[in-house]
Amino acid sequence: MPAHFLVEVETTNADLMAEYRKHTPGLVARFGGRFTVRGGATETVEGDWRPQRIVFIEFPDMAALKDFYG
Repeated sequence: MPAHFLVEVETTNADLMAEYRKHTPGLVARFGGRFTVRGGATETVEGDWRPQRIVFIEFPDMAALKDFYG
């Protein structure tokens, strides 16, 4: 059963983030993950959450997600 990893990103250093982005696709793929959402406009329809950027990654299962995160 797939497992999903949701990340809220706030970029404070654009140069460092650009370097980080070069490495994340390979790292995510190494654990069987794939990006399903990566940035884009957001709209809050309820509550106070106002994310600057979100990333949503799908992994084959929770074990793969935990291996990635750990």
